[in-house]
Amino acid sequence: MFRGHRIVTMLVSLLAAVLLWLYVVTVVAPETTTRVSEIPISIDGTFGLEERGLKITAQDVQSLALELSTSRMNLTKLNADSIRINADASRIREPGEYTLTCTVTFPDTVRSSDIDIIGKSRDSVKITVSRMEKKSIPVRLNWSGAVKEGFFFEAESVTMDPDEITVYGPDYEVEQIKEAVINYDISTLEETALETLPITFLNEQGEEVTFSEYTSADVSQVSLILPVLRTKEIRLAVDIVEGGGIKKENAKITLNPETIQVKGPVDVIDGLDDTYILGEVKLKTVSDRDVLHFNLLLPAGVTNISGETEVTAAVRLTGVKSDAISVSDIRLINIPAGYQAEASTRTARVTIRGSTEEIKEIKQNAENGIYILVDLADNTQTGAFPVPGRVINPKHPAVSTEETVEIGVVISGSETGGYGGD
Repeated sequence: MFRGHRIVTMLVSLLAAVLLWLYVVTVVAPETTTRVSEIPISIDGTFGLEERGLKITAQDVQSLALELSTSRMNLTKLNADSIRINADASRIREPGEYTLTCTVTFPDTVRSSDIDIIGKSRDSVKITVSRMEKKSIPVRLNWSGAVKEGFFFEAESVTMDPDEITVYGPDYEVEQIKEAVINYDISTLEETALETLPITFLNEQGEEVTFSEYTSADVSQVSLILPVLRTKEIRLAVDIVEGGGIKKENAKITLNPETIQVKGPVDVIDGLDDTYILGEVKLKTVSDRDVLHFNLLLPAGVTNISGETEVTAAVRLTGVKSDAISVSDIRLINIPAGYQAEASTRTARVTIRGSTEEIKEIKQNAENGIYILVDLADNTQTGAFPVPGRVINPKHPAVSTEETVEIGVVISGSETGGYGGD
C-alpha cells in the first residue's frame, strides 16, 4: 500500500514538472526569433489595370523573407503559406516603371501585436506596366525550292486557314511585327497537298521576332492547300483540206507558236494528245502568203502557261500557178418555150489555178474541155442582159476554175412559139 502511494506521487510530480516547463517556455519566456523565406508577393489591382488596357510585364522579385520575433506557440502558425505580402497597383493609370510598398498581413489565428518584424529582405517591389495592343497580321506563304519537271506549283491559288493572325501583347513587342509567314519547301511536291504548318513572325529587317510570355497569337498554326498541276508541251497543227487545184504537197503551213506549254489537273493533262488540232485550212480558199488566224481554245481546266490566245498560220504555196484562159464554148440550156436566146458574149476570160504543168497543158491545148453552162430555166424577161454562167472543167479535176462568170445573152419572144435548147 505504501509502495503504490509512492509511485502515484512520483507520476504526479513528473507531470507537474512537464507542465511547469511548458508554462515557462510558452508564457514566462515566450520570445524567440525565426526566418520565414519565399513568401510570395501578391500584386493587388491587376483587374483594374486590364480594364485600362495595361498589364504588368516585369517584376523584379516574386517573394521576400521576414525575420520574426514571437512566442514558440505563434511560430507554429507562421509560414510562407499563412503570411501574405501585398503591393497595391490599383492607382496606376499609365504605362511605366513603378516601385510599390509591400505590406505584411499575418493569419487571423495570431495577434499582430504579439509578433515583431525585426527584419525584411526588402520593403518594396519594382514593376513594369505596359500598354497592351491587339494587331491583325495577314499571313504570307514564303515558299522555296522548285517542283520536279513536269509539275507546276500554282502559288497564286494557295489557300490558307486562317489567312490572318491576331496578336495580343505589350505594344513594344507587337509593334515589332511586320508580317506573319509560313516557310515551306515545295521541292518534294508531286500533287496537291494539305499541310498544317507553324507561323513565323518577322520584323522590318526580316528577322524572326521572339515574344515574352505576355504576348500571344490566337493561333499557332495555319492549314494550307498547296495546289500542284501537271504540265505538258503540246504541238499545234491544222488539218489541210485539198482543193482549188492545190494538193497538200504544194502547201506549207507555218504556225506561230508551233508548240505551247500547258498546265492543268493531272488527269486532264494526261488525257491530252501530244498534238492539238486548231482547225482546218481549206486550200481552195487560200492564196500564197496568206496569214490565217486561229483562236487558241483549250479544253476546260487547261491553261496555256505562256499566255497566247491566238495562233497565226502563214501559207506558202509551191508548184502552183494561177492564170486566165479564154473560153469560147458557151452553152445555153433550158431556154423557155416561146423564147429564142443567143449569147452575146463570144469569149469569156476564166481564171484557173493548179500545178504549173497542168496550167501549161491547158493553155497550150485548145481542146481542153472547159466550157460555160448558162441555165435560162428561170428567165422571164426579154432583151439583152448578163446571166451567170457556170464554168465546167471535166478533163482536169486537179485544176480549179472560177465557179461562175457573167455571160451576156439576148432573149426574144416568138409569136409562133419557140423551142427549148439543152
